[in-house]
Parts: sequence; structure tokens; C-alpha cells
Amino acid sequence: MKLVLKLTVIIVFVFFSSQTLEAQNWHYGVKADLNYAAAMGNGLKNKYTLGYGGGIWANYAITKKFKFQPELSLAQYNYTKGDDFDKYYKNDVGRVGADKKIKLAYVNLPLLLRYDIIRWVSVFAGPQIGIAVFEDENLRKDGKSGFKNTDVGVVGGVQANLGSVGVFGRFTQGLSNINNVSTKYKWNSQRAEFGIAIRIK
Repeated sequence: MKLVLKLTVIIVFVFFSSQTLEAQNWHYGVKADLNYAAAMGNGLKNKYTLGYGGGIWANYAITKKFKFQPELSLAQYNYTKGDDFDKYYKNDVGRVGADKKIKLAYVNLPLLLRYDIIRWVSVFAGPQIGIAVFEDENLRKDGKSGFKNTDVGVVGGVQANLGSVGVFGRFTQGLSNINNVSTKYKWNSQRAEFGIAIRIK
């Protein structure tokens, strides 16, 4: 996780400190998606559940094929508490009889490197940092959040480019431990997203 954070800082610093950026090399737009998200770990039900999200994106043409693509989005993820939650956490700060349904919303910042294989097909990958901005769960009996505020991961995906509209699919693997109920067990997020990106400029 520390390596991903360092790489993210380096990418941002190097990119925005460059003196060769030209306005005509920038494109930007909006995007919307559906996600299937799960939090994997002891005491959680390793089940993918439907959520949604949307945001803005931009990309800068480094070369004809390679583009740097930062994004900013807000997404809701729906997780499920496992039937064995009490087994792992009742002697810790876990709430016995906590609600099964868990709703979390994150502001996500993916920093992607995009490669256009051909005009109509692109692939992309890069680090992502997510910050929790909304939580609807009661996993801890002391009232504190059962999930850590920051979720760091890596993103990979493919996009079909149809004029000013892109249809994409991507997968995000969480690298950080988001379990804030106990230090004994790790929770990691996994998300599959499918959506559209519309270019404005």
C-alpha cells in the first residue's frame, strides 16, 4: 500500500511539474457506472452486490497512443455482513446483532495510464485512492466506523471508443486493510465496474 501511495505522489508531481503541457492535448468529460462490489474477509459475506457511481475524467495525450487519465468520482458500494461475524468480533468491539446490510460511499481518485491499441479500443491501469464520505453500518458497539476511511487499490480495464462515447469495464483490487473492527483480520475490497464515459471536449 505504501508503494502505491508513493507511486501516486510521484506520478502527480512529475506530470504537473512538466513544462510541456499544452491545452490542446487535454480532453475531458463525465462518466457513470454500475458496480458490483464486495468486501472480502473474516466476518463478511464474500458476495458481490450492485451499486452505482459517477464523476468526471480528463486525459492528456502524452503520445499518439499513450494518455494520462486522472478521474474524480463518487460511488456507493453495498457490502454484506457475514452470518459468522459474531464468531470473530463479539469479544472485540464488534456489535452482536449488527445490521447485515452495509452501505458506503467513497470519493475516488484513479490515476490511470491509458493505451489506445487501435482507435476504437483502449486499455488502462493505475493506482486509486478512495476516501469514505458516507457510512451506513453499525458493526462496532462503540459507535465508531467499522471501516477505515482510506481504501487504496489498483485499477485495470478496457474501453470501447465509439466517437465521443466510451463504454468501459474495469476491475479494482483493494490493497489496504479496511477493517476497523479488529486488527486480527484483514478486509479488502474488490469491485467490477461497467459504464459509459462521454467526452465533452
